[in-house]
Amino acid sequence: MNLTVYPQAPFAVDSGKLTFLQTNNPKFYSTIVLGCKNLDKIIISENDEILELSSHLAYLGNGIDNVDLITAFKTKLEIEVIENLTESERQRLFQLDREVKSIFLGAAYLEELPLAIDDEWNLKKMAKYCGINILTSSMDNPYDIIKVIIKLYHKFYPKKLMVLNGLFNYLNSSQINDLIQMIKALDLYVLILDFSADFRKELADKCRYYRVDSDFVRFNY
Repeated sequence: MNLTVYPQAPFAVDSGKLTFLQTNNPKFYSTIVLGCKNLDKIIISENDEILELSSHLAYLGNGIDNVDLITAFKTKLEIEVIENLTESERQRLFQLDREVKSIFLGAAYLEELPLAIDDEWNLKKMAKYCGINILTSSMDNPYDIIKVIIKLYHKFYPKKLMVLNGLFNYLNSSQINDLIQMIKALDLYVLILDFSADFRKELADKCRYYRVDSDFVRFNY
């Protein structure tokens, strides 16, 4: 997969190998960040075919400031849970639904009012009632949040290019190494943007590393 920001040549992003794009050029950095965020003025392509940005790119920022990145998967998680139910589990939930509605209906008759209870059995409503969600309070540090977000995208959008930036304000070298290994194990497309002039030799040895300097000169490592 290639990401193009004119007038630069395409930046190759391989699955399973972290791609690191560093620059200390404010104009270039803002162009690529806003392009990924707004899905505008950049191009994603593969095998010379231009891909639709909304279907193939997900801008995640630093993955920490925006809790909606996790809560946005709530509905998908509910559907996943429902699809994994066995037939016996579905029958038991149907019986429980009848019992719960019978209790409420009995209480309604005590008031001698012409009330009715919806007799429809809806697994989606039952799952939503249970409040299935990711327990973010159990995440002790920013890296835990980033791992969960990446795993969610791997599960539901495995072929999307994930673009993150500003991670080095939150991760230590050990966590960065773990992130590189996780991307390899899950075979993901991940691009990290970094606004800095500091060459990171340890990343050049392990990642696809690009650098664009203040004069728009590009270096490939």
